[in-house]
Amino acid sequence: MRRVFVIATVVALLHAVDDAFVHRGPGYGLGQHAVAGLVALVGGIAAILAFPRLRPGLQSGVAFAFGVLALVNGAMHALHLEHGGPTGADVTGIAAAVAGVVLIGLAAAILWRHRGEASWRARALAVPAGLLMTYVVIAPMAMGIGATHKWREPVGSPPSAAYQRVAFEASDGLDLAGWYRPSENGAAVVVVHGGSSDRKGSVHHAKLLARHGYGVLLYDARGRGESDGSENNYGWDWPKDIAGALAFLKARDDVDPTRIGAVGLSTGADALIDAAGERDDIAALVTDGAAASSFADGERLNGTSPASVMPWVMFSTIRVVTGDRPTRPLEDQVRKISAPTLMISAGTGVERDFNVLYDEAAGDGPVEHWNLPSAHHTDAIHEHPEEYERSVAAFFDDAIGPRG
Repeated sequence: MRRVFVIATVVALLHAVDDAFVHRGPGYGLGQHAVAGLVALVGGIAAILAFPRLRPGLQSGVAFAFGVLALVNGAMHALHLEHGGPTGADVTGIAAAVAGVVLIGLAAAILWRHRGEASWRARALAVPAGLLMTYVVIAPMAMGIGATHKWREPVGSPPSAAYQRVAFEASDGLDLAGWYRPSENGAAVVVVHGGSSDRKGSVHHAKLLARHGYGVLLYDARGRGESDGSENNYGWDWPKDIAGALAFLKARDDVDPTRIGAVGLSTGADALIDAAGERDDIAALVTDGAAASSFADGERLNGTSPASVMPWVMFSTIRVVTGDRPTRPLEDQVRKISAPTLMISAGTGVERDFNVLYDEAAGDGPVEHWNLPSAHHTDAIHEHPEEYERSVAAFFDDAIGPRG
């Protein structure tokens, strides 16, 4: 049992080291994911040393926890192989997935081998304790790993010959790639896609704006598509990408630098709210599907309760794995926005509730909240196409002008 645990854990650790130090996100230095690599190494080595001294129930729990995390991480690489690959850390990732399955099997084997040895009281406590630990700690950690390891997909060709392939730098020097359609009216809009997406996810919004004469820049955020960096589904460093996108548009001869707007979808909406609270060069802002970007946002809406432990574990995992700092609380950032802002929310649940919170935080500021109760997250452009285009186009026409 010990030998199997040691071998499988070492295989999982090799992938953690590969992910953190060898095949880290392109453009990043060794320090970006160093904490994640060190935490994995220290935790894994400590578990290997302690394993023989643990009671069978704890041995099973440790093997199960390590197994789930290794399997989730490795499974993301297995899915990447299905969509393209192999690249980067896929080889060690697949090995980690196999090691995860072995560790989960080992956890079951330990319980079977030592069945009946513990007292009935210990067995009665073990089941709820194990379920609670899985629900409160292991599952949120797995979600955090999943949110930072989405595979990249091929971007393909631009939507039409009117779009140019472009490249520019984020404010921290990462190389970003995108498409740009020149402006016909002197104004331009940068479109920021959602988390785990890429520039393809914002093509419909780009086409809408282009139909009304606006120049449109759509690009891959860091860690997505063809851009440098690594994945963070919550976009904590995306304002640096937005800064680079705005600098690109300001340098264009076809764009009036005082007439630059922005559209953000889901995570892109969150990132734009954070960015717009710190900048005065976004002349008009549309956010579609903004919600929670960090643990602080959820706490502002729901308060603190025992249920807060799960999102705290997930967001803490994301911070360790990515090396990024969370965005500032969006409620605070909305209060600082000076540009005309249209916040679009879908449904009648938590997304609407967050947007109501942000609209109220803006007070008498230039923020308008438009809720579509029958729409789904960022799908209003497809589900209510005429109303959506009319509202968004009119908003930008009023804010940055349809002049030709």
